[in-house]
Amino acid sequence: MGLFTNNKKPCPICGEGTPRLLATQIAGNTPLCDDCSRKVSMVSSQVSKLSVEGLKEHLLKREENANYLKTVFAPTKRIEVGWTHINIDEVNRTFTIPLNICGDTKNPPVFKFEELQGYEILEEYTPIERFNRGDVSPLCTPMMYNPVIQFGFDDKDDKAELINRSFTLNLYLTNPCWDKVESSAGSASGHERDFHRDYINHLNTLRPVSAALVGIIGSNVSGNVAQSNVGSISDDLIKFKELLDAGIINQDEFDIKKKQLLGL
Repeated sequence: MGLFTNNKKPCPICGEGTPRLLATQIAGNTPLCDDCSRKVSMVSSQVSKLSVEGLKEHLLKREENANYLKTVFAPTKRIEVGWTHINIDEVNRTFTIPLNICGDTKNPPVFKFEELQGYEILEEYTPIERFNRGDVSPLCTPMMYNPVIQFGFDDKDDKAELINRSFTLNLYLTNPCWDKVESSAGSASGHERDFHRDYINHLNTLRPVSAALVGIIGSNVSGNVAQSNVGSISDDLIKFKELLDAGIINQDEFDIKKKQLLGL
């Protein structure tokens, strides 16, 4: 422990030794111990600018956050996404998404509905779905898998190579500590002959995530959907028809959406 701990540079919060390598640092290149570092939940660029007093104030708010989770926060929905989940408290209009980048996953930051400005789903770093506050509906531009690319055959058993597509979820916020939160949204993988099926299945698992986030953002936008004009309804019908043709939704789902848009 002594080899990796620098007791000559104690943590300004608890006085314990700090890591000799890769220590989290606040203003003045002041290092933090691992325990105190794990309590911080803030964009790294902000952490490096924190004074000792600013850090103490932040840690106090983190304690208040933990107390809120224990005494007030009561999720009414839990939506799986990648390796984590989104917990939504519809009564108190707050939500959490436990992620290692946000600090202690047992004390995830509580975000208010009104702080969520938009979301984005990426496939291999390319956006395939986006929705921002004020939008009528999500903008979907799926990268449909083309079976003639990215596959080959294994020399040993003459089987198609494994294909993988990874997905990412970005949340855009106006929270004082977080303006963007990034999470894995899982992946689709399989051999060439069955990858398309697995790919479509994975896109289907992301639908509840999109619906939940649209619900959170939409709850802050009064009347936007009701005020959509004929042109926007036509555009939405075209989008859903493209999703139908691409196999992302089926005929029944398309018919339901069509009736909703046309008010039938």
